[in-house]
Amino acid sequence: MLHILWMLIKWILILLGIFLGLVLLLLFLILFCPVRYEGRAVKEGVPFRETEAAIKVSWLFRGVSFSMRYKDGAGHQELKVFGVPVLAILKKYRNKKTASPKRAEKSEIRIQEPEEQDKSEQPFEKPEEALHSAPFMKDEEKRFEGTAEKQNFEKKQNKIVKIWETLKDIWERCKSIPNIFHRISLTIKGICDKIDWWKAFFQHPRTKAGITYAREKVCRLLRHVFPGKISGYIDFGSEDPSVTGTVLAVLGMTIPLHQNRIEIVPVFENRNLLEGNVTVKGRVYCIVPIVILLKLYFNQDIKYIIRRWKHKEV
Repeated sequence: MLHILWMLIKWILILLGIFLGLVLLLLFLILFCPVRYEGRAVKEGVPFRETEAAIKVSWLFRGVSFSMRYKDGAGHQELKVFGVPVLAILKKYRNKKTASPKRAEKSEIRIQEPEEQDKSEQPFEKPEEALHSAPFMKDEEKRFEGTAEKQNFEKKQNKIVKIWETLKDIWERCKSIPNIFHRISLTIKGICDKIDWWKAFFQHPRTKAGITYAREKVCRLLRHVFPGKISGYIDFGSEDPSVTGTVLAVLGMTIPLHQNRIEIVPVFENRNLLEGNVTVKGRVYCIVPIVILLKLYFNQDIKYIIRRWKHKEV
C-alpha cells in the first residue's frame, strides 16, 4: 500500500515538475525571444489609392506571425501559427456556419400568394348648417368690445409690471457688484497660488531628478524599439517652391532618427509629387521594457513626484 502511494506521489511530482518546466520555458521565451517587425511602403508613379503597404510581426523565430497588406485599395490580414493559417480556417468555419441555415431555408420553400387589397376611402362630409340671428350678432359684438377693452387694460398693466421688474433687476445687479469684484479677487488669488505651487513643484530638486531619470529611460526604450534597419528613398515636390523648402527643412530634422539612411530628394519642378519606397526592420525584447518600467516604478524620485501630484502637498 505504501509502495503504491509513493509511486502515485512520485508521478504527481514528475507531472508538476514538467508543468513548471513548461511554464518557465514559456516565460523565458516571452522575455528573451525577440518580437521582430518589418514594414514597407511603396508609391511609384501611381495615385494614392494604389499605394502598396505591408507590415509583418513575428515571434518565436517566425513560428507565430501576423501580417497585414494593403494593395489596390484592399486590405488583407493573415495569422499563422507554425504554418497553420488561423484566420483562413476561422473564415471557412464562419462561412460554413452561415451557409447551413441558408440551405435549410431553401429546402423549406413556402409559396405565399400576395394579397393586394385596395381600399378606397371616401371622406364623408356632413353639411354644417349655421343659423345666425340678429340679436345673437349684437350680443357677440358687445362681448368682443368688452374683451378688447380688457385686453388693452391688461397689456398696459403688463408693460408697467415689466418696467418695474426690469428696474428691480438692474438694482439687484448693482447691489451684487461688490460681490462680483470679491469673487474675481478670490479667483485671481487662487490662480496665483496654483502658479506658485507648480513653480515650487517643478523647481524642487527631487522633481528635477525624477524627470531627468524618466527622460533617460524613455529615450533608452525608444532607441530599443526604433527600427534597426531603415532604407529607401522619398521624392517630393510642390507647385510652390517655398512649400517644398519648408517640407525639406522639417524632414531634415528626422535625420538623427534614420541617420540619413533614407534618401530624401526634393523636386523643384512646379508640380505636386510624392513618391518613394521605404523599408524598415526592427526587433523588441520584452525583458527591456519590463526592466525599464520596474526601474521607474521603484525609483524614489518618481514615487515622490507621484505622491506629491496626488496629494498636492506644497
